[in-house]
Amino acid sequence: MEYKDIRENLEEMMNDNYKDFIKALVSIEKGVNDEKALEEVYVLYMNNDTTDLLSDDFDYMIDDMKEQGKIVENTNELEEKDDLINLVGNIAGKVENLERENANGEKFKVSNFSLVSKDDDGNKVYTNCSAYGDKTKDIENLKQGDFVKIFGQVKTSIDNNGREHKNVRILSSKLLKAKEQVK
Repeated sequence: MEYKDIRENLEEMMNDNYKDFIKALVSIEKGVNDEKALEEVYVLYMNNDTTDLLSDDFDYMIDDMKEQGKIVENTNELEEKDDLINLVGNIAGKVENLERENANGEKFKVSNFSLVSKDDDGNKVYTNCSAYGDKTKDIENLKQGDFVKIFGQVKTSIDNNGREHKNVRILSSKLLKAKEQVK
């Protein structure tokens, strides 16, 4: 069986029964065979929006390979499929650094800020961005006016008044120029 066949099979399994898909992956990777324990792991995983199934090290490896030009992607395809987006702009306002607690009582860091960029017509566009866990270390010391590149996943939510809000969950970020250097 080759890569494409395996990927198609995995996607089909994931779409058919996500819960058992996750439990099977955890079982294989961590050697846990107790179904009750796997059920609990699945519930904890789903309750914790900062837990990634794969190690963050994969994100760093992939980001490095992108910067070196070893990975070239069709960004239009990615945006349609996964709501992934690349943004380049300035930090608008202060970066808000918080510490939150997940359902298990474990603390994690969150950094929130707005990024101002320009659309194709030259109009200013403000985008709310959030970094979680290890991703905050590159964000927490940014200042208003810093020029940054952000890669992340667009998350859409609807508030109690029926208004739609979009937020970019940061997968990687890079400071291009600090405000002091921009002058």
